[in-house]
Amino acid sequence: MKALHTYLGLGLSLVLGACGSNGNKTPVATVAPAKQPVEIVELKAGKVSNKLSLTGEIIPNDRANIYARTAGYVKDVKADIGSTVSKGQVLCILDAPELKAGEAQSRSNSQGAYSKFLSSKSIYSRLLKASKTPGAISDNELDIARNQMKTDSSAYEASKAANQANHALEDYLVIRSPFNGVVTARNIFKGDYVDNTGKILLFTVEDNSLLRIQVPVPEAYNATKIEDNQASFTVSALPGVVFKANLARKSEAISSDTRSETWEFSFPNQKKQLKPGMFAQITLNVDRPDPGFTVPYKAVVTTQERKFVVKLVNGKANWVDVKTGFTGKEKVEITGELKDGDKLVKQANEEMKEGTILPVKQ
Repeated sequence: MKALHTYLGLGLSLVLGACGSNGNKTPVATVAPAKQPVEIVELKAGKVSNKLSLTGEIIPNDRANIYARTAGYVKDVKADIGSTVSKGQVLCILDAPELKAGEAQSRSNSQGAYSKFLSSKSIYSRLLKASKTPGAISDNELDIARNQMKTDSSAYEASKAANQANHALEDYLVIRSPFNGVVTARNIFKGDYVDNTGKILLFTVEDNSLLRIQVPVPEAYNATKIEDNQASFTVSALPGVVFKANLARKSEAISSDTRSETWEFSFPNQKKQLKPGMFAQITLNVDRPDPGFTVPYKAVVTTQERKFVVKLVNGKANWVDVKTGFTGKEKVEITGELKDGDKLVKQANEEMKEGTILPVKQ
């Protein structure tokens, strides 16, 4: 019995001791791990530029597709593909016997009408002179002679016009170059029959002394300016050779199909190194007309819902939505509710929740 009391007393002492010990011990607080200091970039508006690489097409300064303006047979060919021609030079001669016969008939008709007009004019002149003697010629007879002369005069003028038209048609038998250039296509041979329906292309003449380079520039770059209004370009036919071309004109319209505007550059081709139809790899150094902001790539955070930067406000993270523009090798253009002097986290991420205190790396 005594042993039982001893054990009970010992157990009670242990329980009381344990309770007293827990009551006096202070719980240990959990300490959050210290955040890594972040690097900061300070915004400063400046020149925003980019290097744009595009593909353009080289076309001639002038190109004429030449068709026959009257039907006939090819009598002679004076120029061939690759021939250098000058303005007005004969390219080929057509033969149309029926046209020549018609022109001869028209000329004969004109001569007949002229003779008739001279005759009626002479009669009227004599009657007019005789009418000065009272009673020699009646007024009616004089009027008839005058009207006949006017009729014959009109017929003669009409015959002259017809003769000139037929003569012009005969001139159409001689095909000439419209300007200085090179014959780049010839599709006829001696004896071929051609008509004036526009189905048979006789020649193509191109002026390659000055070349046009047409480049489709994306809509996003429509308001930019080109450095020195000049572009550099290369062609696959002459690897390693860099050419320069000056901006000549813009189409002033955005294509609904490609969402781009055509910019045209001019290149003097005196050495004839380049040819129409070539593709040019063009480099454009473009600038925004107004200053803007650029930041390192990692300063912009992109999620499924938004694109933003982390701005430091009173030491705390503040998310600011942005849109990106020019993309360079190391930096990207951004626009949003930002101003000069704003401090952004250089390498931001989603874990930097708004309101979080961010220590700055010194």
